Amino acid sequence: MKKGELNRRITIMRAGEIDDGTATVQGPLAAVGKRWAKKRDASDGERFRAGERGQELTTRFVVLSDSLTRTITGRDTIALGAVSYSVTGTKEVDALRRNDGIEITCTSRPDKLP
Repeated sequence: MKKGELNRRITIMRAGEIDDGTATVQGPLAAVGKRWAKKRDASDGERFRAGERGQELTTRFVVLSDSLTRTITGRDTIALGAVSYSVTGTKEVDALRRNDGIEITCTSRPDKLP
């Protein structure tokens, strides 16, 4: 992958914890950073083999590995334009011929856009 392929600006959203006086609960999502990413939607063949049905879209983003992107988990959300993607997994990948990339697998529901 070449740096020029990182052509989408994504926002990493994370919910903080709030003490509501009784317990610590998950708060609203807030932006924790923006990164350049490469975006690839899963093909229909991939979706069929995985048994996915309905309007759920699987997308993979590749970002450069740094102190923020290495902390992305399934509790986070990726925003790109008006679409929010729920993170389902991450893994290390070769981004620029070194193990310096993170692939973020996400799902979105295009039938539930605002």
